[in-house]
Amino acid sequence: MKFTHPTFLGLALGFFCTSVSVHASSLDNFIRNRMELFDITPYQTQSLEQTDEFQSKMRLGRMLFMDTNLSGNRNISCMVCHHPMRGTSDGLPLSQTVDGKGVLKRNSPGLYNVGDKFSTFMFWDGRVHFHPTKKVFTTPEPALNGPTPQAAEIAKAMTSALAAQAIFPLVSHEEMSGKKGENEIADAKTNLEAWDLIIKRITQETNGAGYINLFNRAFPGQPKMNIGHVGEAIATFERYQFQSNTSGFHRYVAGDNSAMTEQEKRGFVVFMDRGRCIACHQGNLLGLNTFFASVGVPSYGAKPFEMDIGRGEINNERFRAFFFKTPSLINVALTAPYFHNGAFSTIREVLNHYNNIEKSLNTYTITDERRKLFPVEVEVRNSQKDLSELFASIEAGFLRNGLGLSSAELDDLEAFLTGALTDPKWDPRGPKSKK
Repeated sequence: MKFTHPTFLGLALGFFCTSVSVHASSLDNFIRNRMELFDITPYQTQSLEQTDEFQSKMRLGRMLFMDTNLSGNRNISCMVCHHPMRGTSDGLPLSQTVDGKGVLKRNSPGLYNVGDKFSTFMFWDGRVHFHPTKKVFTTPEPALNGPTPQAAEIAKAMTSALAAQAIFPLVSHEEMSGKKGENEIADAKTNLEAWDLIIKRITQETNGAGYINLFNRAFPGQPKMNIGHVGEAIATFERYQFQSNTSGFHRYVAGDNSAMTEQEKRGFVVFMDRGRCIACHQGNLLGLNTFFASVGVPSYGAKPFEMDIGRGEINNERFRAFFFKTPSLINVALTAPYFHNGAFSTIREVLNHYNNIEKSLNTYTITDERRKLFPVEVEVRNSQKDLSELFASIEAGFLRNGLGLSSAELDDLEAFLTGALTDPKWDPRGPKSKK
């Protein structure tokens, strides 16, 4: 029986989570039995198609991804917040506003394997969703939603949650469009109007002919370019450009027993057993991007700060307050800082948090050195009421009770996360030797 649902995983872990002492000669067999139990199978990336239509869509998406003309004041592109040399993010605890004078309440997530078929929810709170069978969107823009959307031509042009996600930062005053009064896009009265103005800008100005030519080749038979095509092209580029499947972990899952060190293997055992990380971080990407959970992340932000309740803000799901999307852990060593608000700078800090969440919440502070990363004053919400609400939101009893991992187990788990899950293709630190 394969355990692929968090509830069943929790039951499985209740039976199998024991202190494991395994001889090196049988360690690989033990791990592979565990991988079968948790349905961890080799990951297959999607092959690049050689058709002119696909290649044109890739080129169109690449151009749009790097084009500052998509932003209201022509000063920021998608790549600014998702830079390959910064772990496909921006490396900041909280992303800055478009003018650099403020911060958003969350950080910019990485893009590794973001186009995986299971990635049907986008943003930390999952406010963009695409039902792959019904072909229906749920987004902050009502005109895109449901089986018969008002903006049908836009919705029809997009085939994934990733495509829909790409068009929303463009109309966010804090992220890309700028303040009202600064440009025509920021002054638009609706999202639909703003998106039309963006299309007008990129097709009628300096590089307009190039965009129209690529659009005609990427979307043959489509009479007119709309913002849905922009989202679809960007999503195509991101889906194929940021694939990652050559980490030691991926090669080990594919059958190469030498792809991970002995310590990394021991860490993988902790990951699946005593650490119970597998309860949330499932599948061959160790996170399917479809599961939301509260793990008691410390709450802080620009002063005065209202607590960010994440999924609890969506569709009045207050019962899921402080729930955020569980991301894939592939290349996690490259995507610091961690959690939706960058609360922790290192993987070891994250592990210490999980090991004793109650202590972590009660002692969490922002150092003076870290405060210098923010262009504004930030504060931690740590009143007794705040901490009680955060702690109470944690569903998993084993997290509330603390993992109780030893220093040696934490070392092994950290080695697995930082070493085995890092794809040398994306590691700017260069190849690492296996000892």
